[in-house]
Amino acid sequence: MCTLLSRFLWPRRGRGALVLLAAMAMVALLAHDAAAQPTILDTHVPFTFAGGNSCTGEFFSGSGFYHQKITFEPAPNFHFSLEINFENAQATTMSGVRYVWNSQEAVHTILDTDSAPANQTFELVLHFIRQGEDGAFVAGDDFYLREAAHFTVNANGDFTASFSDIRGDCK
Repeated sequence: MCTLLSRFLWPRRGRGALVLLAAMAMVALLAHDAAAQPTILDTHVPFTFAGGNSCTGEFFSGSGFYHQKITFEPAPNFHFSLEINFENAQATTMSGVRYVWNSQEAVHTILDTDSAPANQTFELVLHFIRQGEDGAFVAGDDFYLREAAHFTVNANGDFTASFSDIRGDCK
């Protein structure tokens, strides 16, 4: 079963990152002679969600707005930028406890027209904030997740830097 958080984890995206890198290289090669005009796609749509707080064991459902901004710039190097955040995302448990969901995600990729050198950085901050804290959860009742990853490929196509860091806490 695919959980809410498993959608955000880097290892699952590892294969997708290579496919994304290859697709971007193809687009960059095709756009090599094009003028350096960035393309920006800005999306803002309502959404509903259901999730859970591993700090309290509570499940909740709610709604909010999904905001996504994608920027493509084909020349002189291919630059891809994706920024996602959730706006006004609020939820309620079956017992009436309210939650606010703050989430920000960013992916930035730059690669040369022949796919190397290249680098990509991924960052995610996710925070489920339980409203009306009553002291019942001493270890914290808000769930906080931070994930960051990066890789760099030199002009020879060799990985020269790579890291991935995932931290989840109850605060």
